[in-house]
Amino acid sequence: MALFRYQALDRAGKNVRGQIEAPDSAAAAAELRRRQLFPVRMESTSADRGGRKRPAGFGTRIKLQDIAVFCRQFSTLVRAGVPAARSLEVLAEQTENRKLQQALENVHQEVRQGTSLRQGFAEHTKIFPPLFVNMVGAGEASGQLDLMLDRAATFYERERATSQKIISALTYPMVVLFIAFGISIFLLTSVVPTFAETFTQQGVQLPLPTRITLAVSWFLVHRWFVVLALAAVLAVALAAANRTPAGRRVRGQLALLLPVFGKLNKKNAVARFARTFSTLSTAGVPVLEALELTKKVIGNALYEEALTEAQDGLRSGQPLAAALARYPKLFPPIAVQMTAIGEETGNLDELLNKLADFYETDVQEMSARLGSMLEPLMILFLSVVVGVIILSVYMPMFQMMNFVR
Repeated sequence: MALFRYQALDRAGKNVRGQIEAPDSAAAAAELRRRQLFPVRMESTSADRGGRKRPAGFGTRIKLQDIAVFCRQFSTLVRAGVPAARSLEVLAEQTENRKLQQALENVHQEVRQGTSLRQGFAEHTKIFPPLFVNMVGAGEASGQLDLMLDRAATFYERERATSQKIISALTYPMVVLFIAFGISIFLLTSVVPTFAETFTQQGVQLPLPTRITLAVSWFLVHRWFVVLALAAVLAVALAAANRTPAGRRVRGQLALLLPVFGKLNKKNAVARFARTFSTLSTAGVPVLEALELTKKVIGNALYEEALTEAQDGLRSGQPLAAALARYPKLFPPIAVQMTAIGEETGNLDELLNKLADFYETDVQEMSARLGSMLEPLMILFLSVVVGVIILSVYMPMFQMMNFVR
């Protein structure tokens, strides 16, 4: 007998966690269903059949590019008639990602011993995302594994393309900020102290900007450990707050309230919601489970709350569009309207897919415009920061020159 940790949904749709003993994962899932629980995640906590301890969730998830390539290759092999176990063996041999290779080797062993593909991948939830696991399970159950893997690959390719556009837009300003910070620290700790000694010897009356600059310089030179301590305390406090519901909620609010970037984050969140929910619905994943997985993909506590309320509404017979309409600051009218039309016509997955196309294109175009707009602004910012420091140092020198004359 093996021991399994599980996460499941009861008949009311609430999350239930616990442990169950069973001969294998299939028997554990069957027992949970007998208890009227719908299993969402299951991990082995005991040794596998070969006596080796299962690494139920080691490492970190692989990059979107790696999982997209893996899905494409896996789909090609399955479509060509290669058995799933043999396909996993081939892909494990040729992949260059060590974490992915080890996970595929373990899944290959499990599948050869009779475990389903879905459960094999579910044993490695820290490597394979839940959406991928559910897509594999849907393909395995329907006999369309190659099609589901293609859809998963498309999902991750689009997700990566959108993420890359946003990262590209943020990279330049972050680099300029880092350079401005580095130059400022260098000037304040190496150059300004030299001028401070000169001003002290000459007894010059210093203007306010110069006194502020000299005070900052002295603090960085003689109290640098205080700065590091404050930075460490702030980092620990932010990390601790991020582990609390209230902290995650505040972070979600800030992400949507940031100037310019808040609008970009909102559009990206709506695109992720539409794409993820559409992909899971097309795969035949139950609506409540699809919403549960979609909440985790979006990565914003405010959207998680909204979709949790949507789940409650669906259980009581309310349409999804009605729940989304209660959050106009999160879901724009077009998203609510297309959801409503999709529910009325029975084409919800198709309409949400088109909505995702629209918003992903919008996010990419907005990211490109944002990058072009930020370049001159950040150059100006760098010039102002360095200019203010230099000017505050040279102001007393101008006074000294006038005094000499």
